[in-house]
Amino acid sequence: MQGAALEGLIKLIELKYINEKDKTYKYKDEIIKIIERIYSKDIETTIRIRYKLYYYLLRDEEKALYYLLKSLNIIQLYNFLINKNIEDIILIPNKYIYITTKNGKTATEIQASTELVNRFLLLARAKGYRLLQSNPSFRYGLKLGPLRLRISVDLPPIVLSPHVYIRVHRGVMTLDKLVASGFMKDDDATMLKKEVVERRKDLVVAGPPGSGKTTLLQAIDLEIPPWLQRVYIDEADELLDLPNFNQIKINNTNKLREIFTSMNRNIDIFIIGELQYPEHFQAYNVARSIGLQSLATTHASSLEKAIKRLEEYRITVENLVLVQLDKIYKNKIIRKIKEIYVR
Repeated sequence: MQGAALEGLIKLIELKYINEKDKTYKYKDEIIKIIERIYSKDIETTIRIRYKLYYYLLRDEEKALYYLLKSLNIIQLYNFLINKNIEDIILIPNKYIYITTKNGKTATEIQASTELVNRFLLLARAKGYRLLQSNPSFRYGLKLGPLRLRISVDLPPIVLSPHVYIRVHRGVMTLDKLVASGFMKDDDATMLKKEVVERRKDLVVAGPPGSGKTTLLQAIDLEIPPWLQRVYIDEADELLDLPNFNQIKINNTNKLREIFTSMNRNIDIFIIGELQYPEHFQAYNVARSIGLQSLATTHASSLEKAIKRLEEYRITVENLVLVQLDKIYKNKIIRKIKEIYVR
């Protein structure tokens, strides 16, 4: 049986499918178990290979995701991840799992096991993070088939037990889709295209957590000509891999060093991800000072506070587009552009 299953796996790798009439197809369950034991040089490649093979065999995204999660021992999250209404998941050992949907935050009836939380710590270690008291808070990206997750982790001593916060990114939003959803107006989209894409001004998208900063940044990136050389410096790797776009992705927390390193790469645009720590603002300032278009996000509850925060780090608002987002809690969570400041 093992030999027949291995033969089927080889066919799957070569042909990217096994016809149901193929004699090895009856060993599908055994092939699934073999795929579960496939390891590559790093965790990202391992996950990518496993998902592709599951999908080639099953020809179904949700089934492939199910077996991928099972192989990573995080199958407890399957029903949450396939639910398109769920945006955030909070895991605290032996506490009820909290989720965020457009209707707000809700406690589920399912508890997060210690084992589930520890799996995300093991995945962090596999990605090269050191879980030390000197580094009690960090984040990383995880691509699971069609889903892209941003995992934020808090560790003791800042919390009593490990906390894992999962942001789920589903699909791609364009500016047109954001207009249709009510997130922005036609005039907003027109202004962003004119100022950021045509005039190539720098950009900062500000707003509270979960207001859609990365979503808007991705939509604007899609409008920029694909042949321009982009460098993304973001440890969470939240922006999509676009095959036809000229992309370099660097998952590193030392954004300043990567900017200096990239000066020999003939770069057109820096997308620095989130401006969170002083060195991130310094990196953004350096990128602008050497004449390269720079795009980023940052947390701020108002336009005035966003401008003040930038000025504290000596970031001039000249030649800058600053978009302030709002997150309103009513009968459901409403995200929208509140104001656009252009200099």
